[in-house]
Amino acid sequence: MEMNIPIQLDSVCSTQGTFTPRWFRFEDEENQIQTVKIQRIVSEKELNYVGVRVLQYICAAAFKDEEKIFELRYYVGSHKWTFFKMLT
Repeated sequence: MEMNIPIQLDSVCSTQGTFTPRWFRFEDEENQIQTVKIQRIVSEKELNYVGVRVLQYICAAAFKDEEKIFELRYYVGSHKWTFFKMLT
């Protein structure tokens, strides 16, 4: 399910400049703020859409009492994060 929602995200940055997302917040369809603590990063890669650099993170977290897999994206040029889609 594609969402593409702007999020507030907390991450750790290594000495090499790589991010490790730890948790994020978003506003759900009922206008409630949901906080999701990331349990693990499944994969990460850099994408390029018509010159727009994007870092894609596939993550796992407990969400509403179930483990969910989802995609987060970081837009390098604008320095913005989005909850792009729920994969499971």
